[in-house]
Amino acid sequence: MLPSKEDLIATVRKYYNSSNAFMFTTEPSPETKRHDDIWKQWIAHMEPWYAFRDELRSALPDYTIGETYPSMDGGPRCMVYLPKESWFPQSNWDVVGCVSLLAPVYFVYGVEWDYIDGRRQNFRASFEQPPPNMAWPDQVVAMTIEKMFGFSAFPRELAETPVPLYAGLLEPSETTLFHTLFTSDPSNIP
Repeated sequence: MLPSKEDLIATVRKYYNSSNAFMFTTEPSPETKRHDDIWKQWIAHMEPWYAFRDELRSALPDYTIGETYPSMDGGPRCMVYLPKESWFPQSNWDVVGCVSLLAPVYFVYGVEWDYIDGRRQNFRASFEQPPPNMAWPDQVVAMTIEKMFGFSAFPRELAETPVPLYAGLLEPSETTLFHTLFTSDPSNIP
């Protein structure tokens, strides 16, 4: 069941700082300690994540599956990369699935990019519907997260809820629930 907006805001306040005092001390704040501890717990018990990743590889054998888990984020992310033979000069799309370590929620979005001069460039996060060629991987990621973790889909309307907290390099005026529960830099994927 999806937690309420109020419960989610109360939860992320436990893990992110509301003032910039943490920038002027070498000691981690209580919020930072809690955030670090939840990541340490997850890293010590990554078996469910490995099983999830293996399930995705089985379900999507023609795609490359990647992952990233920067400890400053609210949870790990997996990527389903468009097969190289399908790349175009512009508007390519990779699927990104995020699970939160802070609440039992997930979010699936896309990262658009261009292929110029033999390199992937101009990465842009998109919360819109995927293009037709990536709709199936998008659905598979969502279904597999629900199956493997039992998490609820996080609606875009809630994702865009402002929260006055520091998340990654974001100031409180820029931060949303998405940034705290998942990642402060959604377009940054390996």
